[in-house]
Amino acid sequence: MSPRVTLLAALVGTLLGGCVTEGPFPSLAARPDERLAIEEPVRAAPVVADDPAVRARIAALLGEARRGEQAFDADHGAAARAASRAGARGSDSWIAAQQALSRVEAARGRTSDAATELHQLAVERAAQPMSAADRRALEEAVAEADQLVAAQQTRIDRLSR
Repeated sequence: MSPRVTLLAALVGTLLGGCVTEGPFPSLAARPDERLAIEEPVRAAPVVADDPAVRARIAALLGEARRGEQAFDADHGAAARAASRAGARGSDSWIAAQQALSRVEAARGRTSDAATELHQLAVERAAQPMSAADRRALEEAVAEADQLVAAQQTRIDRLSR
């Protein structure tokens, strides 16, 4: 036999092997019961009461962010005045402006730390049941702290120029 004939015979044999008639083995087609849509029952989320400890933690951290904003505002005014009087790089007035800017950045750290802790609290509580009011309070506190940090960074960037 030539290699072509052998190859053709092997190919035909392989193809005919897939054409087996129905035998005693079970069909893999869906059974009538399997065609029905199986739906999971809708389960309502458990009702969770407000947690005073969570609310107190949120309030404390947001209060710290706001106090950081007040300290930032106080230091920012002094830094802006020092920056407006700053002379050439390396001069005494330039050094005074740099020190004032450092105090502003330190004050921003207080707000930034509180925002970071609020984010950590949100991550910790994400997998735990929380009341809708507690979750909303946490989300609003995170958003407010983030806004304070972003605004402070914008003001520092302007002052640094």
